[in-house]
Parts: sequence; structure tokens; C-alpha cells
Amino acid sequence: MTAFCKKCGREVAPGEVCPICGTRLGKNAAHAAWCVECRPVADWMSWNAVMRLLLPATLAVLLLVLLLEGLSGGAAAVEKLLLSGFPVVLLILLGTVLAVVFAALALQGRELADYIVDNRGIHEIRYLPDPTPLKLLARLKSPARMKEAAGQDASVPVLRLSEKHLAWKDVARVQLWPEKCTVLFYAPARWLRSAVVCTPFTWDDVMELTRNKLGKKRKILLPQSLVVPAAPKARRQKPQAGPAPEVEEALEQLRMEEMMSEASGVSADGRENGQDAGYTE
Repeated sequence: MTAFCKKCGREVAPGEVCPICGTRLGKNAAHAAWCVECRPVADWMSWNAVMRLLLPATLAVLLLVLLLEGLSGGAAAVEKLLLSGFPVVLLILLGTVLAVVFAALALQGRELADYIVDNRGIHEIRYLPDPTPLKLLARLKSPARMKEAAGQDASVPVLRLSEKHLAWKDVARVQLWPEKCTVLFYAPARWLRSAVVCTPFTWDDVMELTRNKLGKKRKILLPQSLVVPAAPKARRQKPQAGPAPEVEEALEQLRMEEMMSEASGVSADGRENGQDAGYTE
């Protein structure tokens, strides 16, 4: 985890003040930032995005054809369609589309993903190192974007592909995938908005930032490790009602009687002491 000093214009160690110039950093300056390399053809999240569109579309086509057959010819027509080669043709078409998608993902090459988790939310920026027209076409991008990389002085040009931002207030659900070091953010609760691929060195920092921003919100679906336990509420003690006036009067009378009895006892002792002194003389 680091902090950004506006005066120095660089990343510094988190704290109250900048260790270089002494400028106050502020409470929201701390953030986690890192970069990972990925290949879409081997990325599970890329295939997940494809299947979330392809499978519902295939099922919708099958149901639509069955509905039309049922309306036109009844149950017999539906049964005849299922026994024919239509389901096999549909499966072959699905396999062909998957093969085309595999080839497109393989041609895309590798990508660089910059992740930033700060006080505002989750930010993801994708870059394409060493771009070529073929890689851009495989991503359904125009080859004309090669002009953006042509003016760079770097030995390996880098082209920005996409940019996504997710605010903390929009997050409705969080899931952890520790085996892949990945945090899944949903908005709404059933729609995956961002899959943050962490490194073993940034996992704890991302957990801390997420816990601080979402841990106290009870409406968000969170794993137990991110929930901040609620502070116990202090019980207000009810004021005890005083005794009734009749009871107070009775207690006061008892006190007066005790005082009078003690006073009479002291007087009797004094008289006895005086008589004893006279007898002795």
C-alpha cells in the first residue's frame, strides 16, 4: 500500500505526512496499485464473459424454435423436431462459435492490467504492449489506433485499450477467490462488474481497503472475513423510582424513634454514673 504526494508527484509510504517533503497527505491518500500480465485465451474471466452471452443466446434460440413448432404443429411437431437432427446442428454451431472465439482470443496476445483500489473505488486500465493491426482486429478495434502508438519514444510501444471504474457506493456483493488471488465485485448483486486479479503482495492491502469501505454496510453481501463486527450497544439504565411518600414517612418515623431511644439510653447511663460517684464519696 502506498500514498500519492501531490507536491512531490510520486508514490510514497503511507502515513500522515510525506516522508520526503513533509506535506500532510490526508486520510484518503493511501491506496493499492499494481500491474499484472494476462493472456485472454488462458483467462478464466474472459471465457466467463463469453459464456454468459453465448449460452443464454443458444438456449433462447432453442426455446424459440420449439415454441414456433408447437404453435404450428402441436406436440407432435415438437417431438419430431427433437428427434431430428436440429439439436445436433445447434451443438455443432455452438462448437464452431467457441472455436472462432478461441482463435480470436489466441490472436489477441498478452495484455497488461493496471489496478488501483483507493478511497473512491476500484479502477482497472488495460494496455496492449507491442500492438499490431491483427491484435486490434482480434479485439474488434480499428487498426487506425496504431497511430496512437506510433508517436511513442519507448522501445516497446503500449496502447491503452479500455478503462473501467467502479465506485464503492455501487458495489452490492463481493466474493473472494483466494486460489486465483482474485476479488469479484458485483453491481448489482447478480452481475459481475470487475474481477480484480491481485498479487500475493497486494492481497492483504486490498482486503484491508475493502473491509474499511464496505465492512460496516449490512446491505452488501460480503464474505465473513470482510465483515466488521458491530460495536455492542451500551444499555441505558432506567432510573429507579423512589419509595412512595407513605413509606418515606414511615422510615423517617423509625429513624426518629431510634434517635430518641439512643438519646434516652445515653441519659440513663449518665445518671447511673453520677449515683455511683456519690456512693463512692
